[in-house]
Amino acid sequence: MEEHDAWLADVRSVHIIGAGLRQDRPAHQAFHDAGHLGYRMVPVHPRDAGNTLLGRPIRSHPWLDEEPELFVLFLSPERVIGQLRSWLLEGRTIPFIWLQPGAENDDVVEFLESANIGHSIGRCWVVTVRDGDIRCSNSIEEQKWYLQTTSLDGSECSIWRTFKFGEEHTLTEPLEWVGDSIDLSRSNETIPRYIRSLKGNDESLEQAALRLAN
Repeated sequence: MEEHDAWLADVRSVHIIGAGLRQDRPAHQAFHDAGHLGYRMVPVHPRDAGNTLLGRPIRSHPWLDEEPELFVLFLSPERVIGQLRSWLLEGRTIPFIWLQPGAENDDVVEFLESANIGHSIGRCWVVTVRDGDIRCSNSIEEQKWYLQTTSLDGSECSIWRTFKFGEEHTLTEPLEWVGDSIDLSRSNETIPRYIRSLKGNDESLEQAALRLAN
């Protein structure tokens, strides 16, 4: 491990932006190559959200957690600029940005530097942690995950489901919300806040989520 990379061992959650269902994409392969290193790797892909990548639910955006630690971007430079601008306009506190090779150009670097956003360019995060054997030093335990969709039976009712870590799912109904236990406990979006409001005094959030799925 290079000394300047030692901080990566303290990172617990890594949002892999651009990681969807296409197995030929490097963002997808990242979960095969670095998924054993103890990080809570979070796949983010707007089109594929609600499906799973190696049993991890794909999110539509990376802001279920209001204080993310690290974004690894597998996007074109044009899309990187677009995302950064949108996040700043939304008032987000942008975490450290790791630009995968091909995601950077002079405009992206200038934007990051002018906005004073910490970043890495020119190196692959997957290669850095895998070849450097940089493992998460304080891993988060495997998380159950949750999904809410809209029924297709004509009632337009919402369907709430719970899944074990690693359980696969293919989305067949309109997505309303998806996230793991951490997202459910922290997100300020309407659905997780509503689920939290239904928790009884004598039950955990996990127990409440399971009860509501039955």
